[in-house]
Amino acid sequence: MVDKKEAFVEQLKKKYDHLNYLWNIERNKLEAGAQHESAEVIKKFEEKRERFRNLRGDMKAKIKALDLAGESAWGDMKDGAEEAWKALAEAFEKASSHFKK
Repeated sequence: MVDKKEAFVEQLKKKYDHLNYLWNIERNKLEAGAQHESAEVIKKFEEKRERFRNLRGDMKAKIKALDLAGESAWGDMKDGAEEAWKALAEAFEKASSHFKK
């Protein structure tokens, strides 16, 4: 069971790190493109960006909690981490597609 937990946490960390890498690239492009948008469009992007940041913080906390969890608790926490990952990935898609038409 330890191997499954460690593998799951390691996979989640890799996905999280990769998404952060993609976000940094995409965010720079979006912020550069935002200069040519209306104040309302920029405000909506900033809201999506803030939601992504919040979810990213939640995901990081869940990964840490999973990593520290004992064998009996990690199974229950796994479902929450998977849901948090789905929410984070969705927020990334919404934020990164904001200016794409």
